[in-house]
Amino acid sequence: MKHFVILVTFLSIFNSCSKDSVATDSMGYHGKWTLVKMSGSIPNSETMGTAMEWQEFYLFNTNGTFTKSRERNGIKITISGTYAATSHSDGMYLELIYPNDSELIGSCYGNQKEILYFTDNNNLSNTWKNCDGPGLEYKK
Repeated sequence: MKHFVILVTFLSIFNSCSKDSVATDSMGYHGKWTLVKMSGSIPNSETMGTAMEWQEFYLFNTNGTFTKSRERNGIKITISGTYAATSHSDGMYLELIYPNDSELIGSCYGNQKEILYFTDNNNLSNTWKNCDGPGLEYKK
């Protein structure tokens, strides 16, 4: 009986871990994600394309690193860091960690982390908009 309990516990843990990694891999988040829409806290304040205040993209590599690049007024700024994909009850999130402070970090907490989540239409969106930052949406 003791061996049976250990076996069931082991299989349960192994099975739950493998489901998370399959879900993570199936999202297809690796590659380039380009900013396609900006919105402010004022209703109907969406801008798209060249009308946006800046152009930017994320490049997510398969080795857990990413690059973020922004062009504004002809000046291009790029920064790289690491990321982790996590699955929560309300969906899939990417947690980005930057090595140092940068104006490119869109965070509510003023730290060197940024959180993105997958929308219902499989775009990426930021959580910065939850604390009066701009709403930013990215498409692969």
